[in-house]
Amino acid sequence: MMDVKKPNRLMGLIAVILVFAALVIYNGLRAERPDLIVLSTGSPGGVYYPLGGAISEVISRNLSGVRSDSESTSGSVENIRLVGNKESELGMATENAAYKGWRGEYPFARPYPVRALFNMYASPLHIVTVEGRGIETIEDLAGRRISIDAPGSGTEEMARTLLEELGLLDKLRTVNYSQQEAAAALRDGNVDAVFWNFAYPASVVMEVSATHRIRFVSLDEKQVELIVGKYPYYTGGIIPAGTYDHQDRDITAVSVNNILMAQADLDEELVYQLTRTIFENLDRLIEVHDIARRINPENAANTSIEIHPGAARYFRELADRLEGKT
Repeated sequence: MMDVKKPNRLMGLIAVILVFAALVIYNGLRAERPDLIVLSTGSPGGVYYPLGGAISEVISRNLSGVRSDSESTSGSVENIRLVGNKESELGMATENAAYKGWRGEYPFARPYPVRALFNMYASPLHIVTVEGRGIETIEDLAGRRISIDAPGSGTEEMARTLLEELGLLDKLRTVNYSQQEAAAALRDGNVDAVFWNFAYPASVVMEVSATHRIRFVSLDEKQVELIVGKYPYYTGGIIPAGTYDHQDRDITAVSVNNILMAQADLDEELVYQLTRTIFENLDRLIEVHDIARRINPENAANTSIEIHPGAARYFRELADRLEGKT
């Protein structure tokens, strides 16, 4: 009687070999000049996710021969690893996380070869609680249960830095919830406050304010000066009064820039064309999220990490055109 298992095993082995060979060829082609640009963004509820989707759409529709897909991630720290390990061509990150990833400082075990395309916008750290929790100042967080965002996010790194510098990190209990998980936990009383870093107004904050009277923890000027004076990627920021329901005063905060980054050795001409395509289609990005109004060439190259040569060339040429030199 014929043994049918042997042909089946042989066909299975051939299939595995063919799939492996296809992956090797595909990755080799992508490394040389990718026609698929993967853009790592963030979690739903923040700005990275919709803005990244819009950037991918603009690239796919307007740059011939190139398609871009955006993917949801846990945020900045993960994105730096993805881009640095060549699992994504582009990624979004807060400048604090990008700076540390570029230099190989904690929480990164080694430097990652990433470069900035451009500075997108600044975002203030939101420290949010709800009425009735007895939290008025950041010192009131001592002894409380606080969400500092998802593991691997720029917000987590920013929150830990702030709390450690103010001597509070060991005096409270931290948990790592995604934006949506943190919002639910804050509403349900499972956490007393949350740290979120994004541009305002943010949909997840408005979701909480729809059912609860929210309160913001404002820093004092000395606290902001302490952080800004020590870390080159942080600045002082404000969440203006009236940004959210029941917010009747400006909130003083630590702020950080958000950048779009790329693999360091990504083809220079491709990066030039990507940068040009994005800046020539800002109107479409603004339609998706109003934060895109803050993206402008005047401060686009203002980052603490090295600019990719392709992006740098675009900004030089743009500056020359604006000055009437060409």
